[in-house]
Amino acid sequence: MIEIVIILVVIGILIVLIVNSLQTVQAKSRDTTRRNDIDHIAQALEVCYSAKDACNGAYPSVLQLTDTSPAGFITTNMPGFSNDWLIDSSAGVIQNEAASPATQYQYATTPDRCTGTGGDTPCTGFTLRTYQETNPDHPYVKESANK
Repeated sequence: MIEIVIILVVIGILIVLIVNSLQTVQAKSRDTTRRNDIDHIAQALEVCYSAKDACNGAYPSVLQLTDTSPAGFITTNMPGFSNDWLIDSSAGVIQNEAASPATQYQYATTPDRCTGTGGDTPCTGFTLRTYQETNPDHPYVKESANK
């Protein structure tokens, strides 16, 4: 009877170790996906900035970046852009609030309150951030080349 109890305890310990290891692997995978999404968004924003007929030498505002309707800014000015890049692992859409577990993607433009690719105050730079589960105190950051 004691041998069976010892075997069950050992099996229980092994199960706990396996589950913990699996959770770490899944968190690393989600972090990698978020970093890749931020890299793709940053690359697409730089292409748009360089295209004189699309973004006129400016970066889109957060409202323009999230306008994914069929006739919206993304469809019209950023061909090849995947709307999936804007959605984090908690199913939240990129926004200008700080990156956190609940708001994993942040897109901040400079100067503050800029109007995007048109208007009186075009956006001249951006900072993209994403929350990282495996290193929550250090978000992954990408900044515009023209900042």
